Amino acid sequence: MRVAIIISSLLGWPLLQDLLSQGVVAGIAVPASGREEAAQLREQLTQAGQAPLLLARAGLGAALAGWVATVQPTVVLVLTFPWRIPAGVLALPPQGFINFHFAALPGYRGPEPTFWQIRNGEPAGAVTAHRMAADFDTGPVLVATSVPIGPHDTHGLHRSHLALAAVGTGRQLLAALAAGAPGQPQDEAAARYWPRPALPDLCLDWQEPAETLARLVRAANPWNRGALATLRGQPLRVLGATARPETVAAAPGTVVLAAPGQALLVACGAGQVLQLDVVALDEGYFTGGQLAGLGVPVGEVLGTLLQPTPIREALIHS
Repeated sequence: MRVAIIISSLLGWPLLQDLLSQGVVAGIAVPASGREEAAQLREQLTQAGQAPLLLARAGLGAALAGWVATVQPTVVLVLTFPWRIPAGVLALPPQGFINFHFAALPGYRGPEPTFWQIRNGEPAGAVTAHRMAADFDTGPVLVATSVPIGPHDTHGLHRSHLALAAVGTGRQLLAALAAGAPGQPQDEAAARYWPRPALPDLCLDWQEPAETLARLVRAANPWNRGALATLRGQPLRVLGATARPETVAAAPGTVVLAAPGQALLVACGAGQVLQLDVVALDEGYFTGGQLAGLGVPVGEVLGTLLQPTPIREALIHS
């Protein structure tokens, strides 16, 4: 079997390395522009003597058709890609194009499902290999591997688990293709598309329960350098937080304990309490205890960026 690879994210790097070790890779393509990860992949592949084809959004269909004609792959595996592949190209290889979606389908379609799965408190994510169709994240599922989401998993930690799980998924996929498996159609009645998180999705609303806020913090670490709040009108990023068991009679957002060098606790919805473990200010990264030592006292009220402010739009995924 000859396998061509399109890759734009380090999520697919362990699987690509495994396929290279099997000697089945006929060609590799990456975006010519885009996020930092794509640039890192281009550099790593070139240094390893695997200089990839560089794809641009303009003229993508023609470039892919020419590449497939030259490389003659049995199948093209897509290990994340930012642009829609023209439908007319998908049927060119004998086994078509197969996408590796790093989440459960059909419930978590979209470009950033790891954020939403952690934010929503799902117990597991998945690596899902499915045949590509004209619409994003549709087409029959060939192999799906469940990947647990631990109670303390951050966005970055779950991504690392997904990347490693994809190696086994890839081997199962090649076996399924060799056996002629047709795949299982997705249940459209259960399908949901989740858009890329916007700024309001990343803001701490102190009216919410403590565990909900703690999940948001994990979902945004390190993807957005944390969830967003304000301290004295300036942006505060929360990268680590723990829901506490006690309750308090204080307005949401109010600091209820500020012990220098020890802890900083904030009141949330329903009188619950969130412990700020790691935060970031323009001055640096601090523990909650260090923040208390910098002069944040009991009674200080932390704000939210849910209301419009001049600094809001610069804070998403930066």
